Amino acid sequence: MRVAGAEIAGNAAKGTGGPVALPESLSGDVDSIRFVTILFADIVGSTRLLRALDPEDGRDLLDSSLALIQQAIHEFGGLVVRIQGDGVMAVFGVQPAAEDHALRGALAALRIGEKMKSGALGFLPAPQVRVGLHAGPILLRRQDNDFGSILDVVGHSAHVAGQIEKMAPPGSVAISATVASLIAEPCELRPAGSVESGGSESPEGRGEAVFELLSVDFLGSDRVTVKGNATYPVIGRDAELEQVRQLVGGLASGQHGSLAIIGEAGMGKSRLLLEASRLAAGFGTTFAAVRGNALLAAVPFGCLGGTLRHLIDLLHPFTPDPAAAAAAQLSANETACLEGLTSNEPGWLAHLPPGDRSRIAAGTMVRIVELAAAHMRLVLLVDDAHYLDSETLTVLATIARGGRIAMIVAGRPEAAPRIEGMCTTLLRLDSLSQSAARTLVSLIHRLAPIDDSVIDHVIERAAGLPLALQEFAVILHSESGAAAVAADNTDPMSAAPLPARLDSLLAARLATLDADAGKLCQFCAALGPAFPMNRLQRGAALVCRNPSAAVSRLIDARVIEFSGTGQARFTHQLVQEAAYRAMARRRRTAMHASALDMLKQAKAEAAARGTAGDEMASHAELANHAEKAGLYTEAMGHLWEACVEALSLAAIDSVRQLHERACAVAAYLPATQAAFERARFALLAADTLQQLSLEQVLRDDIQAVAEGRVDLGSSLRTVARINMALLDWIDGAPVRGRAWLTQAETDLDAHDSLPRRTYADLVAAYLAFSMGDPTEAVTRIERLGNRLADGLRGETFGAVVVIPHVLARAFGAWYLVDLGQTAKARVWVAEALNLSRRYGHAYSRMLAQLAQGYLHYRGGNCDRALPILRRAYADCLHHNFVGFEPACASWLALCLIELGLLDEAASILSQSVERGNFRKVRTSATYYLHEARARLSLAKGEAVEATKLAALALGHARDCEDVVHELHARVLCAEVSVRVGVAGDVDEALYSRVTELGLVVLQRRMETLWQ
Repeated sequence: MRVAGAEIAGNAAKGTGGPVALPESLSGDVDSIRFVTILFADIVGSTRLLRALDPEDGRDLLDSSLALIQQAIHEFGGLVVRIQGDGVMAVFGVQPAAEDHALRGALAALRIGEKMKSGALGFLPAPQVRVGLHAGPILLRRQDNDFGSILDVVGHSAHVAGQIEKMAPPGSVAISATVASLIAEPCELRPAGSVESGGSESPEGRGEAVFELLSVDFLGSDRVTVKGNATYPVIGRDAELEQVRQLVGGLASGQHGSLAIIGEAGMGKSRLLLEASRLAAGFGTTFAAVRGNALLAAVPFGCLGGTLRHLIDLLHPFTPDPAAAAAAQLSANETACLEGLTSNEPGWLAHLPPGDRSRIAAGTMVRIVELAAAHMRLVLLVDDAHYLDSETLTVLATIARGGRIAMIVAGRPEAAPRIEGMCTTLLRLDSLSQSAARTLVSLIHRLAPIDDSVIDHVIERAAGLPLALQEFAVILHSESGAAAVAADNTDPMSAAPLPARLDSLLAARLATLDADAGKLCQFCAALGPAFPMNRLQRGAALVCRNPSAAVSRLIDARVIEFSGTGQARFTHQLVQEAAYRAMARRRRTAMHASALDMLKQAKAEAAARGTAGDEMASHAELANHAEKAGLYTEAMGHLWEACVEALSLAAIDSVRQLHERACAVAAYLPATQAAFERARFALLAADTLQQLSLEQVLRDDIQAVAEGRVDLGSSLRTVARINMALLDWIDGAPVRGRAWLTQAETDLDAHDSLPRRTYADLVAAYLAFSMGDPTEAVTRIERLGNRLADGLRGETFGAVVVIPHVLARAFGAWYLVDLGQTAKARVWVAEALNLSRRYGHAYSRMLAQLAQGYLHYRGGNCDRALPILRRAYADCLHHNFVGFEPACASWLALCLIELGLLDEAASILSQSVERGNFRKVRTSATYYLHEARARLSLAKGEAVEATKLAALALGHARDCEDVVHELHARVLCAEVSVRVGVAGDVDEALYSRVTELGLVVLQRRMETLWQ
């Protein structure tokens, strides 16, 4: 096993990664979730070995071996968590909180093998050690025993690491694919199988590849690689690429410049450097790279050795002995410096003061670069400048001022003050636009396209961060990954886990916060991605000892920022997600409880002052915090108030979400209380959810009230029975619905009520028409209208979304049109239109427009009907009134077919079928969709398809016990049969039945067939 350059890295890490006392240094991290690398090491055959030794000799051997293992772990910043027998468990990335924890763990694992083979134990052959590594989330916890408190880690990731250790051959290191993906340095790997990696970090429960780690090329290469990933093309960075192209291409004409690229982690800095290296090859230009590394941030010139070796290697074609040629231009001290840097020996010219060593190193590097530039066009690519030591940055600044080469320096915002000054041009990377983000995700899935809704969710969650877009898009390649990423859930703990690279980056940034800032960050994470500044200030005073310092620290660490409109927000919503996930359950509960108390207090104070503003939290917010704090009864109270508010604004999508939230919260309550809460929310939301074709989800809860199993009082029991009648009519069971309505009307005979009687008459009209009594349906609507005279026709009776009188007149107009009573239908349509306009009800207006369009369509005035039906259809889609979407689409398509606009009709019908709302509505709305499709096929000359669709329409009407539309369907089948030249069901019995019911529209169609 080879760990090139690990010695210097180990020396750099010494003093920062030794055993850390739990109370002083880690007390703030206890009971938190961290993304780390876990190492398991086990001495192979220790039982057999100890059996052959004297007990004391065995103890000394075991202790010495474990000491060597611990020493290697500490050299790279690891913490030994547990020693049990001959095994050691350690974590990397806890303290220090380093994003390169996977690299540290890998180097430590290889160092363990080297130490055991080196004879450090005093005899050979030494015992062999197996080491396993895995990276993932773990819970840091304090474990108390009779000997005091120790730090422990819990989580499935630790279990996986233990399983991987068992897969390693004796004397070797095995790592998971996750660990390998987190190491940017070149690694030599050998497949070793796979391990089950289910658990929180792998929701799909799939296996994960395991590799034997043979080497990590850390600082040992003669060529430093460019880190960027070229798997996918650069999207949305055209202007930035052009600047890179101009800089690299300018070398050919003797122009020398320097470019600074500043951006947060994951913005694509390394990718632009990789493109620069490709452009250099295209222009016949040579590039060399310098890469910063967290392990070497404190090592003067620690990152220059590989670059120098590469530059000397590049000189081989021009001079037989590049090293001698370079030495000829250097002083003795500079020659010693060159030898020390290229061999990774940190002790070069150790007798000189640090200032002299820096000056000599700068001169050495400049001369080597000048020598290379004399023979070739050279561009120097500097990555991760935020990890470069100050001495190296000074050297690079000197080279940039020399003007002999081009230089591109990339780093995060914390490095901006240093690298901006050494470059002539500054480039700041911002988030990708939505169009660019969509292009990138779609491109990654060009061979396996995914739904637009899934792409939308990925774009929303990634918020323009290129690395996040790419990582989420890759997850979508698996069906389970797609389901997890696309889950429509705003709770960070319920969203799909962050990919390992993102989790590692964000966790490292958050872990650097001090105790006060960390608490405030967690509190803010509980508030959400954005929040008013006064809530930040109140929260800081609530959870911090030094509030102003904590706020400043969060800003300096680029965790939060101010938007300039009195709002504070996380710099990226994934930062908020990572901060929220880092809290253990008990901490989250406490933070939400604190937020709830703070918001209620602010609301009370504002109410006392008679003011409103940002401090006035909505009931939906209060409900969310109460739920997360485990205060479920209080959460239900706030959800009720929020639902009432949403109803007053006719916000139907909000009502849907609040109802779903209420059902989820009710699950935490005792069974009787839960049933009660679900039932009252069902009755509150029934009218609204009907507009979304979601009424059937309420059936069980409403039926419990209708049957008296949940007692909400006699009045609501009557409402529930009318609701059940309506639900059955929508579900294609009017006979069953009639039985529920009979019970409700019996209730009303004993205790009459205008709102409930109005509602009952309306549902009775629906049922009567479906069951073949159109006259009774019109009579019911006339009775309803008479009852609502004297200024009551605009009343909503709490329904809010629709005016019942408009609903009745719209349905009544449709019935009258079928009965041939067009004059009366026009009066009712005008009444519905006037009322809907006067009260500004969007749903009522759509119904009135639909009735008006149907009136003109049946009257043969399709030119007048078309714009009206188009408006109704547009309103239906705009306001998400999907309960009437099949009817709107069908009648518009029928009108278009009559006018010969077949392509538009086909498009509307295919879109409606794709939406699938017709599957939830088993009424005439769905019948007309089948009829429209049949008439379209007939108009296009597709006889077989028209016959099939007409039969489908007839089957639907019969299945739904819809007598009137069964007659419509039979006439349709007859029309199709005649048009395609097949004898149809055009007989006297059908005509008599149509005449008996007074369906003039169908009479005319049949008479036309007989002509």
